[in-house]
Amino acid sequence: MRIAKISALLLPAVLACGPVARQVDSNETLPFNYTQGNDPPAAPETQGFFINHLSLLVSNLTATREWYGDVLGLRHIFTFQLSPSYSLMYMGHSQGGRNGTGYQTGLEMTRDKNNMAGLVEFHEYKPASNRTNEPSMRTTFSHIGLIVNNITEAQARWESMGVNIIKKTGELDFSRETGNRVLAAGFGFGDLDDEEVQKDIAATVPGLAAIGFTSTVAVIADLDGNLIEVQQLVSEAV
Repeated sequence: MRIAKISALLLPAVLACGPVARQVDSNETLPFNYTQGNDPPAAPETQGFFINHLSLLVSNLTATREWYGDVLGLRHIFTFQLSPSYSLMYMGHSQGGRNGTGYQTGLEMTRDKNNMAGLVEFHEYKPASNRTNEPSMRTTFSHIGLIVNNITEAQARWESMGVNIIKKTGELDFSRETGNRVLAAGFGFGDLDDEEVQKDIAATVPGLAAIGFTSTVAVIADLDGNLIEVQQLVSEAV
């Protein structure tokens, strides 16, 4: 259906990536199609299902643990060395409440691991340790989504820490001359020099702007180039 009336408070609750940047006049129709989800109840057999964690391949667990702890506030749950060349690690925010409001020990988080959401599992394979943050087409992974209380303060803090900020709020550049190829790869745009890709980008950017991605969303990269999309908490009731 056509979007005829959009509330700046409504779309953050229903759009996966980015709140609406502005209040749209009720008489204005935007040239973007929005389909409201209206699925029937899930199959009873799936009751209790939820996404527990996502998994990333990294080149150094020690450095990764420090980065995700210092930059995003994730806490170390456990590390398991499967072999001399392969290890995995779990990290997550304390879930006795929002991060910092309900402290849990690492042992408590390990105990509750399979009853928690939003965890990150990291896999380190030693021979892959020479991988670098190169702009390349990703396969099926796009980004992690992170919510912060104040995106301006978070962005300033990360700048002072030397964090690799791929996209700042108010910026978006996919041009072939200066475009951010790492960010483009995260959207599936593998070759910014390709004319057809540029046409696809030109058709997509207005929609990204309409949902607030350009103006209100930041993107940072971890030590292995995994992208983390950062949005500000919308606290108002919808």
